[in-house]
Amino acid sequence: MALVSPSAAGHERDASGYHPRMIKLDRVSREQLHRTFLEAFSDYAMDASRVTEESLLARAAKNAVDFDLSVGAFDDGRMVGFVLIGADLWQGDLAAFDAGTGIVPEFRGEGLAKRMFDHALPGLRARGVTRFLLEVLKDNERAIRAYRKAGFETTREFACYALPFESLAAPAPGGRAASVRAIDRSRVRSLAGEADWQPSWENSFSSIERARDELVTLGAFRGETLVGILAYSPILNWILTIVVERSERRKGIGTALVRSLVDQLREKRKYVQVTNIDASDSGMLTFFERLGFKHWVDQYEMECLIHGDAS
Repeated sequence: MALVSPSAAGHERDASGYHPRMIKLDRVSREQLHRTFLEAFSDYAMDASRVTEESLLARAAKNAVDFDLSVGAFDDGRMVGFVLIGADLWQGDLAAFDAGTGIVPEFRGEGLAKRMFDHALPGLRARGVTRFLLEVLKDNERAIRAYRKAGFETTREFACYALPFESLAAPAPGGRAASVRAIDRSRVRSLAGEADWQPSWENSFSSIERARDELVTLGAFRGETLVGILAYSPILNWILTIVVERSERRKGIGTALVRSLVDQLREKRKYVQVTNIDASDSGMLTFFERLGFKHWVDQYEMECLIHGDAS
């Protein structure tokens, strides 16, 4: 799920006379970052007020955020904006990911997002980063226009769903259903080759391995053979991934995995989310809808190339 505060990518007026101080976030306290995050997302489309410092840093770790590459903007000693940047291999290249851009409301329209990005570029180039990715809500038209103007192109569209538990339409497993039990998270990647498309940065197999929180990782078995996996983040309340071996699909395995997760969560949660489903995968969209998941939001994955010099 994209973290771009409202109008953070906008450039409503000329900012040529405004010169905020840019500081790498490795020199900024995590408490100060969290405080600025809450300010920047106070009017976000989705309630961010419950994001704790712990959950913010857990998500940063999952997304490979490097605080030496990330940037904060300061006005007279006050932190008024930030961009959290992750770095990892992506489709064989070293890439960066905008894990969160936020600007406090009264400092929007000053071109801060572009200034922070420009400040980060030399460090990205020095690391050998060649691609920069981000996710943005599909209805955030102002941000999308700004990103396109900056050279970003849409690479994929993602759909996000939420399941109110009272809407779950998953029958109890029959006698031929695979058994579901907890597995070590290290086994999740073993079915990566069975996925029909590359997961988003937020939900990648690498992000699952990096996650700090105690993920719920479930496996579906035929005898002792692992034929399906599901990974869930309690801090985010997201299903990060669900993969079923191709030869075992349409046999109730995915349903059994979701039902098992919901059974574990019912006493603590009222719903669960699944994010960043490739919108071209009609089969997976239908699967979640039949289980009772409700469409929530859509977003774009966007990418631009980073050249080796400033030209």
